[in-house]
Amino acid sequence: MSGTSGTYKGFGAGLIIGAVGMAAVFVGTVQRPQTCEPVVDVEYKRSGKDWIPQTVLRKPVRDGDRCLLAEAGS
Repeated sequence: MSGTSGTYKGFGAGLIIGAVGMAAVFVGTVQRPQTCEPVVDVEYKRSGKDWIPQTVLRKPVRDGDRCLLAEAGS
């Protein structure tokens, strides 16, 4: 029976090491600043009497936990 208890001790140590490793990975992921995804926007520009759609790629900025688009002219 002494061989069986050594296996359980090794298994328990492996579980503890795995849990500590996963916690370290989780904390590292939470602390790393995450980037905001770009936003595709459609603007309409006037050309004579017609309105022409034009796609614009906007890059939001991070403000704490939020991603915000800057507003021009305010």
